[in-house]
Amino acid sequence: MKYSAFRLSALVTCLALPVLALSQTFLPDTVITASRVMQRTQDALPDVSLITRSDIDRSQAKDVPSLLVQLAGMEVTQSGGMGGVATLFMRGAESRHALVLVDGLPMNSLNFNLAALEHLPLSGIERIEVVRGNVSSLYGSAALGGVVQIFTRQNSGSGLSGPWLEASGQMGSENFRSTQASVGQKWASGFGVNASTEHTQTRGFNAINPVQRPDTNPDRDGYKRQSDAVNLSQEFESGRIGLMLRETHATVQYDSQWGPATQADESKSVLRNALLNATYRASKELQWEVSVGQQEDKLNAAQTAYPYFVNSQSKTSAMGAVWTLWPNHSITSGYENTRQKIVSDTAYNPSERSLNSWRLGYQGKLENQQWQLNVRQDQYSDFGQANTWYAGYAYFLTPELRFKASASSGFMAPTFNDLYYPWGGNPLLRPEQARSNEIGMQYIKATWNARITAFENRYTDLIDNDLNWTRTNIAKAKNQGVEVALAGQWQLSGFGTQKWRVSMTSQDPQNEITHQALARRAKTLAQAGVTQSIGYWDAGAQWRFSGARTDDAQILKAYSVLDLTASQALTPELRLNLRVENAGNANYQSIYGYNMPKRGLFAGLKWTPKL
Repeated sequence: MKYSAFRLSALVTCLALPVLALSQTFLPDTVITASRVMQRTQDALPDVSLITRSDIDRSQAKDVPSLLVQLAGMEVTQSGGMGGVATLFMRGAESRHALVLVDGLPMNSLNFNLAALEHLPLSGIERIEVVRGNVSSLYGSAALGGVVQIFTRQNSGSGLSGPWLEASGQMGSENFRSTQASVGQKWASGFGVNASTEHTQTRGFNAINPVQRPDTNPDRDGYKRQSDAVNLSQEFESGRIGLMLRETHATVQYDSQWGPATQADESKSVLRNALLNATYRASKELQWEVSVGQQEDKLNAAQTAYPYFVNSQSKTSAMGAVWTLWPNHSITSGYENTRQKIVSDTAYNPSERSLNSWRLGYQGKLENQQWQLNVRQDQYSDFGQANTWYAGYAYFLTPELRFKASASSGFMAPTFNDLYYPWGGNPLLRPEQARSNEIGMQYIKATWNARITAFENRYTDLIDNDLNWTRTNIAKAKNQGVEVALAGQWQLSGFGTQKWRVSMTSQDPQNEITHQALARRAKTLAQAGVTQSIGYWDAGAQWRFSGARTDDAQILKAYSVLDLTASQALTPELRLNLRVENAGNANYQSIYGYNMPKRGLFAGLKWTPKL
């Protein structure tokens, strides 16, 4: 797949022709992640998806990975069932190039730069914003592939200002059990509180395939998670101050290839987040934002042949401003200071580093034109600085139809493993670099949305092992492709409301040196979903397809998975939920040697009393 700018333009135009006749419109949902300025989802220049709380409830998803995999351009691999290490590939980018934020705090660990998606509960989440494509100039390291930003539930649950309560319980296959509760209150004084708790466990199944990975324990690999969170806030006439506290404890059973086959391996993880933030509107034109936060990711694999532990800690303080010059024109700026520390039974020297970041952005819209410009500088105490930029432009042919294009640069900072691991670390490493280009078309009217994007991402100075197993900047990679996404809703007389979405991504992620396909990434991805509401009943179907991939010098066959959901309001306060996962009982793998869940049946109740 070799695209010149002309061929990309021609391809997008040809693909666009069938959808120009669509007429549809969305509610003006808003996002902030695409530009760090609140804007309607449809106005964002980078491709963005919004998952609302009602979307989470309708999906009946058990965890964050099973929710994200339903989105266009997203691949999630997992080493077995719930709790197995989950990695995210966004439009073919490396899994370490996907930045995960919770209320603005980065969740990526300091050793492999992976976020523990498998341990993030859904009970305390209000919304998730997903930006596809390189936005390093907004968020710094690791945002080369995109950003997943999770916003925790605030004090006005379901839009209510009074007291509210939600409680639910589920049970199903593999002895799966889960209980969740959320409660909140907001007073006339502006003070509000929200708290949530969740307990989930399953006895699981044998996560590893003993034929492909022999000498492993054929036992079941269970999972258990306890998560608690609280949000406190006080609103003032000219601003708001808030405190978020969140803690998750998880226990994962797995099968190691090291040690006797009778060995029962187990690891324990702790995730902690604390964030104090405030906003102050100095005038109609100027708003200030200040925050202080801490994120911890602790992993202790004490029960295994070779025990180890790794603790990551990041402390961040930030200050930013949004200056509205005049309607539809704004300037954003910010400064961030981060201190990172890693503690492990492996001796990292040094084990700490600091980061100072400055950013500046401009967003504007004038008649039939729109643009976004961002620049950023990140200064690390160990390897130096990295400068990044983003330039996006859109032209409206009609109020409903716009063509857009963007170019950007990005970087990924070497991790502590890359720089200081005693066996193969290299303190002379440079950051990984990216150059990205996109062109696309978006059509929105009434209750329909159509989007087509052609993208090209090139990565240089990628970090890999040389012949002596020393980390060095030797690899190069690229990915070129086209993504099509349609979504809509309609009212059918006697059949209630129907919402649907469909997307397809065609890409060619490859190593530019060996010209081999990049591991665990398919050339073709497709997703489709439909929900139907009739009276007291809701029903839904979610389907996804992934083409053949390579992994560990093996070919993983293509697969498709169908999930079904249904729910009925038994009373105005009580709802019955039913779910069938992998309804076709597909036998597939996302990682060579690891089994994925077979067909599963689940049932639950949700209670939302009027207080």
